[in-house]
Amino acid sequence: MSAFSNEHYFIIQTIHLLAAMTFGGVVIFEVLILESLQKRLSKEVMMEIESGIIRRARQFMPVIVVLLYATGILMLRAHFPDLSTMPESSFGRLLMVKVVLAGIVLVCFVSAMTLHVMDQMKPAIFKAIHLIVFTCILGIVVLAKAMFYA
Repeated sequence: MSAFSNEHYFIIQTIHLLAAMTFGGVVIFEVLILESLQKRLSKEVMMEIESGIIRRARQFMPVIVVLLYATGILMLRAHFPDLSTMPESSFGRLLMVKVVLAGIVLVCFVSAMTLHVMDQMKPAIFKAIHLIVFTCILGIVVLAKAMFYA
């Protein structure tokens, strides 16, 4: 299965899971908790809270994303050195869907970062990106669990 020793695979998988928890946790927090505060707090207070969260997330999230995707690619290659064999198993087919969802998340992340840097992020775009990423993350988590029953 693996081009890595069990110890190396364990380390790669652990880093991947910690990065996924961090990234997913931030998105889930923003969608489920932060969005609900908008109805209870003034616009000025919400803008200050969101600004603080975004400023902090921009400090560490790029590193988290690099770790998440780098370790994901390493694990993918450990399971499927020849990517053309992925469709031959249920595990591989589920992993292919996970890869597509992860690709959508990456495009959303890069788009959001670019829009922020260009100062073009609008509240509606911010909300849409977060909902898309939130949905993809839920799908990835369900698929990750399903892969071990495939």
